[in-house]
Amino acid sequence: MRQQGTSSKKHHCNRRTPKKVRLIDFTCIEEPHPYGVLPGGNRFFRSSAASSSTTTSTSSIRNTNILSDKLWQHIICFCDGSTLGKLIQVNRYLYVNGHQPELWRDLVLRKCYSGIEKGQKTISKVGLSWKDTYVFLIIDNKDDKGNYKPHQPMKITGIYSDDIYRSHLCRSFAIPSQWLHQMPITKDNDRKKKSNKKIDTVPEVYVQDITPQQYFVQYEERNRPVIIKGAASGKACEKWKNWNYLMTNKPNIDASTTTKSYRATSGAAPLPGNFTLKAYHDYTQSTRYLEESPLYLFDRNALTTNKEWEDDFFPEFYHKCPYWNPSDPKHGHDLLQHLGINERPDHTWLIVGPKRSGSIFHIDPNATHAWNACITGRKRWIFYPPGQPPPGVFPSADGDEVALPLSVGEWIIQYWTEHMEQYRTRPVDQRPLECTTHPGDVVFVPHGWWHSVINLDDSNIAITHNYISRSNLGNALKFFAGKQDQISGCRDRKETIKPEYIHDEFVRVLKVKEPKHLEKALQQTGWTCRAWEEKKLELKHTQQQDDENEDPFRSSRRSACNNDYGNDFSSKNSNKKRRIDIDGERDDSIDKIMNAEKQELTSVMSKTERVSAFSFSFL
Repeated sequence: MRQQGTSSKKHHCNRRTPKKVRLIDFTCIEEPHPYGVLPGGNRFFRSSAASSSTTTSTSSIRNTNILSDKLWQHIICFCDGSTLGKLIQVNRYLYVNGHQPELWRDLVLRKCYSGIEKGQKTISKVGLSWKDTYVFLIIDNKDDKGNYKPHQPMKITGIYSDDIYRSHLCRSFAIPSQWLHQMPITKDNDRKKKSNKKIDTVPEVYVQDITPQQYFVQYEERNRPVIIKGAASGKACEKWKNWNYLMTNKPNIDASTTTKSYRATSGAAPLPGNFTLKAYHDYTQSTRYLEESPLYLFDRNALTTNKEWEDDFFPEFYHKCPYWNPSDPKHGHDLLQHLGINERPDHTWLIVGPKRSGSIFHIDPNATHAWNACITGRKRWIFYPPGQPPPGVFPSADGDEVALPLSVGEWIIQYWTEHMEQYRTRPVDQRPLECTTHPGDVVFVPHGWWHSVINLDDSNIAITHNYISRSNLGNALKFFAGKQDQISGCRDRKETIKPEYIHDEFVRVLKVKEPKHLEKALQQTGWTCRAWEEKKLELKHTQQQDDENEDPFRSSRRSACNNDYGNDFSSKNSNKKRRIDIDGERDDSIDKIMNAEKQELTSVMSKTERVSAFSFSFL
């Protein structure tokens, strides 16, 4: 059908705010495709005056179906930078297809990757596009004389492609105005009345209105999400608005290291990338044409290596929320701390991302709870209860893998209508929950809950922490004992306790430090969270294989089910799983096969090849 225009955007976006967000609310894209691509149906609406002989020739060539858009994308993925640069000069169609940002992003990330032992090259300069960044990388960032002219997209007429336009729609979808509203602060005696109006929204409480006991009983022990408003407000929320403050702050790094780099990833990227903070900021603010699933910083060392950042946030946060303070002996919080700060799995991350970046649906690793503090920008959260996978999410029988769309935009366009149907058809306790967190808010993410997060502003900064307390200790011990191949965050650092030993070591230290909590947890006979169930895996596996034969989409996209923010990637090689740890570091059991030359690093261009149900009929 026809592309949504500016007038249509005004028509849809200015109407009275509906109770529910509809699929059409996402189609008010901010700008047209930078290279002029239109959905396939638009070829039937072009005027005769615009139909030049060249356009007709292009259409006739495309209609022969000798090489489809999908097949061209497969072919182009094998090109190196030099070959791709020549290919885009062949004709108008290849010019457009060869400038998709995912292609050049993958070239940059692979160019920076030097193997497991050598590490990765830091990206210290980015251009207005991933193509420019690739050029800077090739010339080693030494072109400071202004000799290089940035790439300027040319509008090409007569290119009609649902496959190419799909990526643009998924990277440029509109942010519904309903997601951006914040409930005004009212008088103290009115707060609780206004916090639980709808059963399909995450409840909100103000930090001064909730005690540690209320938090444990009403939310953590019941395994229900909640937003603690004002819990993260303080120095960090004010100081971190200023990127100059963040970029000029000097982290505590080794003397041999001159520049601190931060790790960035996404669910669709073949490899993580290392950026300087300035380069990443330029990427989010200056790059004109971000990819469908933008890279976001997800760094486990950012706070531990920067004392000033740590002091900006944690003292005030722990004072307001003592139930999340590991050093407070009253509450028995974060039992993993007893393993030792270096021996425990990774647990605290700094997260930074641009608008529309975020995490695909996942369950937090190791059967842990989590809290996520919103420092700058707003985030939209979508939750599904344990054991109730969202539409389009197909976990394997053992929970080790999941087939799902690889970007939040694709999930929205593909499954939003079905998602809205869940509110009407599912029982109340199985319905999804949604919420928007604003700066200063902290959301509690219970263990076993499916959740996806979408950044709503141009600059979003958050801190997240995964933990085990007495409320989920029994399930965590069962996870450590029975799902060692899914344990994350402890494979790439030599000092961490490895998966095969973590259960016994955890039990050993808890016998000394928390004997009462351990005794109660060991009395637990089965799973108390429906995210994991006792089933006969052989029968389930057989059913899964039958399902995949019926629906090839299920087997076309795989990533680890128990990952965090889409950072684990899995693939099959002679029925042997390959895994990358939660923080993107390599599993020491697969070092020998994860060399840059041998590893199968698939581009997003081929990962998103099977979207049989996708349609532009709503445009």
